[in-house]
Amino acid sequence: MAFGRADDGTIGFVPASRPRALDTEEVARVVEDFATAARNAMSAGFDGVELHAANGYLFDQFLNPHINDRTDRYSAATIQRRMRFTLEVVDAVSAAIGPHRVGIRLTPYGVIGSVPMFDDAEETYVALGKALGERGIAYFHVMDQTGFFNTPAGQKPTSELIKELLIKWRSVAPHTAILLDGGMTKARANELITNGVIDLAGFGQPFIANPDLVARLRHDWPLNQPDRATYYEGGAHGYVDYPPYRPADEPVAG
Repeated sequence: MAFGRADDGTIGFVPASRPRALDTEEVARVVEDFATAARNAMSAGFDGVELHAANGYLFDQFLNPHINDRTDRYSAATIQRRMRFTLEVVDAVSAAIGPHRVGIRLTPYGVIGSVPMFDDAEETYVALGKALGERGIAYFHVMDQTGFFNTPAGQKPTSELIKELLIKWRSVAPHTAILLDGGMTKARANELITNGVIDLAGFGQPFIANPDLVARLRHDWPLNQPDRATYYEGGAHGYVDYPPYRPADEPVAG
């Protein structure tokens, strides 16, 4: 299923078309599509682009040996082959707009969309981080999926695995900024930044529920809790109607 508009105009999850594997010759066309999109973004006034190589989407499907069943030069036979598509896209987009305008979103140890864990994930992502660092891209954007319902039982918490990986990235890609999100709190962000593990902390769901999140974090005000039942509904409720914080002694206008 995919989120979109049904034939009757209603918005929700609709059946997706049946996927098929790209022919080897078609991969180059997809790589160029990303470069074209990046050039279009610059023409539209963007400052840069972030490649979405996470959450089971196309890049992830090449990187994960349990999904990648190809037999060509993009196969799962070696880590280098699994990384080939990602690096070809990064190279093409960097050539189009400059590596300093390119970021990449990754979900090491991610399980959203029933993406399966694989044994050499750390080795794979350390190698990928090193290769991307050598290319001089602007940043890595990583999502911590700790607590998601399909995380394998008995696995070390994803937050610990990711922290270990980010520390390794510091040594193999020392000049690439690291942004981490997923279950982020002010205390955790301050700890990770202070200890040099990350450069930037991302807040997703807290921003949905708190239009004044920056002020709330600055003043240690309490946060609204997001209502997940309103997500992907297509309307304003649950997106633009959360109230800003009003200190008890602040007069109400009107």
